[in-house]
Amino acid sequence: MDVLDRISSTPDPAIVPYKHLAIRYGAIWAGASILTSLIGYLTNTDPSLPTTGAIKWVYSLIGIAVAVWAIVTAIRVDRDEQLGGFIGLGRCVGIGALTGLVTGVIGGIWMLIYLNFINTGFDQQVKDAMAAQYEAQGMSEEQIEMTSGIASAFMGPISMAVYQVIGGVIFGLIIGLIAGLFMKREA
Repeated sequence: MDVLDRISSTPDPAIVPYKHLAIRYGAIWAGASILTSLIGYLTNTDPSLPTTGAIKWVYSLIGIAVAVWAIVTAIRVDRDEQLGGFIGLGRCVGIGALTGLVTGVIGGIWMLIYLNFINTGFDQQVKDAMAAQYEAQGMSEEQIEMTSGIASAFMGPISMAVYQVIGGVIFGLIIGLIAGLFMKREA
């Protein structure tokens, strides 16, 4: 009888908002990303540079773990505290995408601040690191200049900020989908 009572008292997911969860956990995810990028900058182990080597894996694992935690927690709170223990796959994907969007927007704003005021030589560091890698691969100076010119078009602060937003949404959508496959419970 308890199950029947719980099903009949389950709120309609269409009228229960989850924006506040996406904002809260997206901001936490973005804050952790900002903190790791600052640590990378201050310790000269910036994971965005191609020369950081093995430490890049540590930063990547931390970033993925925080992203998964944020989205899974947002889904769990929505399912267990707002929807009476039930949630559909579509809502899980929506929570993931919206959380990723919040993270992407905050990350994009951070990227503009970081590249324009904190690490103003970032693009030159990346170009130098790429040129060194290309030289090691045996590319000619002409090929290196052409490739660097193409890459520099994608490394400006505005394009990097846009990539943050798009990447956040896509990553959040994927994590929301995978988490939703395991966490969904239909009424």
